[in-house]
Order: sequence, then C-alpha cells, then structure tokens
Amino acid sequence: MRVRGVLGELVTIKSTKGLDLDGICYRRQRNRVTIVHIHGSFGNFYQNRFVKLMAKKYGQAGINLLSFNMASHDGLCEGYRHENKFEYVGGAVADFSECVADIRGAVQYAAQFSDRVILQGHSLGCDRVLQFLISNGDKYDFILLSPCDSYQLQVKWIAPETVEEQIMRLKNQPPNDPHFDWLPSREYGVAGGDDWTYPIPITRRAFLSIAEGPPYHLMKIKQPADFHVDRKALIYIGGKDLLQVWPHDVMFQYLKERIPAAEEVYVPRGDHMLAGCEEEVVEKIIQWV
Repeated sequence: MRVRGVLGELVTIKSTKGLDLDGICYRRQRNRVTIVHIHGSFGNFYQNRFVKLMAKKYGQAGINLLSFNMASHDGLCEGYRHENKFEYVGGAVADFSECVADIRGAVQYAAQFSDRVILQGHSLGCDRVLQFLISNGDKYDFILLSPCDSYQLQVKWIAPETVEEQIMRLKNQPPNDPHFDWLPSREYGVAGGDDWTYPIPITRRAFLSIAEGPPYHLMKIKQPADFHVDRKALIYIGGKDLLQVWPHDVMFQYLKERIPAAEEVYVPRGDHMLAGCEEEVVEKIIQWV
C-alpha cells in the first residue's frame, strides 16, 4: 500500500535556556506566515492527529507550521543543554516556567523565515501561550485550542481535600527520593469521565510549578486572574470536551474579557482533541489568519 503524507523537515531548535528541542517544520520558501504549535501536557510535536491535517491544510493556504517538543514533552526524556550538558526533561519533571524559554526559542527560529508568527496552543499549551505573552509583553496573535480551567479539574480530582490543602501538605512533606521525588498517583490527574479519567505521573517539584504557577491561576473561573492581552485571538471550544468543567459561553466570556479581540469557534460535537471536527476548525483558523 502506498502511503502519502505531507513532507516536513525535522529540525532542532534551541530554547533561550540552551535546551535542544526537536520538532518538525512544514514550510515553503514563498510562505511568510508561520504558526508555531505548542502542545499540551505530556504531548509532543507529532502525536495529535490534527497536527498532521494542519500541516497539509496550512501549507495549501500558504501558511507554514512549526510543531516542536517543549521541555515538558512526553513523560521522562533525555535532554541536552549548552555544552552537551545532560539532564532529564519531560512532562513529569519539567518546571512549568521553562515554557517561556521554549516558546521564545521557537519564535526566534520561525522569525528567520517569517514576516508574521502566530502562536497556537492546545490544552495546557493554551496556558503556556498566555504565560509567554503576559510575562514577555510580546505582540503575537494566537490560537487557543481547548483551553481548560486546570484548577477546577484538580478540585474534582483531589476532593474532598482542597487544592490549597494539598499544596501545603506536599510542601511540608519530606522528599520520597533525592533524584526522582515521584508523587503517588492519587495526587494529580483528570476526572473527566470515560477514557478521560486517569492519574498523571509527576514529581513533586513539577506538580507544584503547575499548582502554584500560571495553570491554576490564569483560567481560574471562580477566582478571576487580572491580565490583559491586546492581540487578535481565535479560541476553539468543543461541546463534547470532557475536560470542560464550565459551559462554553462561560469559558469564552472569561477569556473575552481579558482578550478583547478574541473570536470563538464553538463546535457542539467537538471534543478535546478536535476529533470529528478537525477540518472545520482548521478551515476556520485559515480564514481567521
């Protein structure tokens, strides 16, 4: 059987903290707009099926796509920094704040062949995009795919203990191991129903960087964050996304108040991974660009 696909170039970019980050770049010499894709928790540059469709459709529309591994890609992986310094990276061990240096490196790479760079985050990648824009004051238009209230998801997971009680308890407990201070599986996860209920393996340091960092504050509906992003944005929310703990209009309105130029793409049959509505969402993105 002959398999046809869109050809991209495997690339290695460097974060501004000197970490080598692998990815793939789909581009043509004449294309001057590049979308930089930021994956979600435990993701990577190739895993989501919609990325492959985007590579094809974006290219046909004259848009480049750069999809790359964050320091938090997959679970536990080998990483190398300046002077070939080895360390472990991955979603289970990486500090959330590392995403700012990762995205900065990707933007610098894309800027070499682009007149316009657009950031595109999926799931926890939405929090990473927002944190990058807020902390640096950068001026990039952006796309948010399946943004979620991560704090409220953890509320559901850890109940009846509160998230605040959990954070205090974990900070006061001695480490389980001097190198890999893994948390028990009951500490962090998603209770979204069906296949979306699962524990997430993580170390104490990595979890606290999330729990005390932007993901538990930026999209915390019950305790609104104070930020303002003055850029164009497109926000996809799926009606069947089991990780959405609020009605789509509540989530979008919350973001709209902080991103006045935001536009919504709501697909009632869409889920967290855009399954079954990939083409519709991609076409909306192309029109918006």
